[in-house]
Amino acid sequence: MKRILQLLLCLVAGIKLQAQHGAAYWALGANESNKYGAMGLANNPGVAFQQRYVTGAWGQQRFTSTDIVYGGLVAATKVKNSMFGVDYAMQGTANFSVNNMHVSMCQQFSKAFSAGFSVGYSKTAQALGIENKSSLSGRIGARFDINEKWDAAAVVINPWNKVGDDFRTANAGALSLGYKVNALTETAMQYRYQQGFQPVYGVSLRHMRGKHLVLMGSLQTGPEPVSGGIAFTKGKLELSMATRYHTRLGFSPAFSLVWVGR
Repeated sequence: MKRILQLLLCLVAGIKLQAQHGAAYWALGANESNKYGAMGLANNPGVAFQQRYVTGAWGQQRFTSTDIVYGGLVAATKVKNSMFGVDYAMQGTANFSVNNMHVSMCQQFSKAFSAGFSVGYSKTAQALGIENKSSLSGRIGARFDINEKWDAAAVVINPWNKVGDDFRTANAGALSLGYKVNALTETAMQYRYQQGFQPVYGVSLRHMRGKHLVLMGSLQTGPEPVSGGIAFTKGKLELSMATRYHTRLGFSPAFSLVWVGR
């Protein structure tokens, strides 16, 4: 019974959410369009970064009452106004898992606008002699600075996948409208749609405490209404920790360890 429960939880909460990386992503409400959750092009390939390179690892226990784990690696580099990235993600249990590998490219067309895409391969591995499945996956994203205070971002996920195919990452899309409150604080209104689920509306907040500490959090509709986390930066190293709360299944703690070349 425990194995059946794990399989069902992974199907419902995991396979629909592939190739999403990092504690900041989870702390900010698991919305791919949020610019601070992009993590080396992995979540929104349209968000350009200014560093020379970004590389890191991340992990999460998806609900502390289960054995579902997520984990992955990210690497990206910048060449003039173009960014190139690769990422790998694994999620699941000993009986059901999904592995993803993607390559990404982003172009910064101006200081105010960037856009990009990612494309890759997703493979579902199952126990009990059930046939494994694989499919093409990817996303298209963009980010635009409206003015000094406002910015907007969007990402479209797997628009080519068939409706009702449980072994492919679902069609999805996300939008965010960010506002810079002051030099230390930014907030964003967020929207996410995913095939088979109700749309999620929310708001996120990111606040810097001094030079090395960042506080992050979000409130939103749906079964995981609250999330939060912190990021500590020292030199080129950034350590982030976060969690989300599900009204029935509890907390999902996550961490990221990122090395940034400035």
